[in-house]
Amino acid sequence: MKTLQFGIIGFGHFGKHYARLLQEIPGVNLVTVANKSGDGFEKNKDVLSVGIKKTLKSDEVIKDKKIDCVIIATPPHTHKDLIIKSLRQGKHVFVEKPMVINTSEAKAIEKELSKNKNLVFMVGLQYVYNDYLRYIKEHIKDLGAVKYFMGEHLYGGPFRADVGSFMDAGIHDCAVLEYLFSPGKIVKVTGASRSFKNSANDDFASVTVKFQSGLVAHLLTSWYWPEKVRKVTLVGDKGMALFNDRDDAKLRWINSSYPKWGKNKKSSLFLPNLMEQQSLPSVKAGEPLKNELEHFISCVSTGSKPVTGIEFGARITKMMEEISKKIVKF
Repeated sequence: MKTLQFGIIGFGHFGKHYARLLQEIPGVNLVTVANKSGDGFEKNKDVLSVGIKKTLKSDEVIKDKKIDCVIIATPPHTHKDLIIKSLRQGKHVFVEKPMVINTSEAKAIEKELSKNKNLVFMVGLQYVYNDYLRYIKEHIKDLGAVKYFMGEHLYGGPFRADVGSFMDAGIHDCAVLEYLFSPGKIVKVTGASRSFKNSANDDFASVTVKFQSGLVAHLLTSWYWPEKVRKVTLVGDKGMALFNDRDDAKLRWINSSYPKWGKNKKSSLFLPNLMEQQSLPSVKAGEPLKNELEHFISCVSTGSKPVTGIEFGARITKMMEEISKKIVKF
């Protein structure tokens, strides 16, 4: 099997991890890393092995005929142009979330891909490739009818210049919703956001979304918060699941059906044994970023469509845009 030659554009928080992983995964070779300034190379100088080219120009990755695949890990507003340039040079493309910042840009990428159907395009939505979330998807029927979903993504930075906290973090929850439920049309959105400096970029957002399927999702995001919170909760009429990425026991499964009142209905119905009914599923979990990179590599090698390809990415972009338009800014 051919060794795939990779280039990376963007050597910041995610770019450095993709560089690290590409040097660990067999069957691939990292050729060149581009970053708009040399500071990133100096800050992460121990990440790149000797022999990997460093450049300040993205075109030295995009136009290099030796490179088969391009990873784009730059600010969101740059994604569309870099994706289209890379596709036109015959490159397979992996782009870090968010894919783009609006549906118009998503359509431009769809149009370009329609001219290059042999190329693989994938969006890096790591929660879709998280083994605990994969477990939930495999066993979701055990929860019965899921009535409500809670996504919490709060942390203390980094701030983004071109998107707010909801676009930066809420996209994870929208991707999980699409992956687990394919919930379809949005019928109602209520919620609010807050910006410390009254800018277009929110620092905090709290949103409730109702889908045509009947599912209700509550999404909470902030990038200025006193603790790091990464939780996904599903509540069904036959059970509940809690994924907490910050807990040692990352997945808790509650095997408890929604209670029924007895004949002699009282003022209160207590559930004293609810937490005792939880189990901790055994999940063999790998690093999500590595899982998604390996999926991309497999798709390029076999000509398969990625789980988070252009169709998935376009649906998430539409969902995010539709929700964002209805959030009230305080």
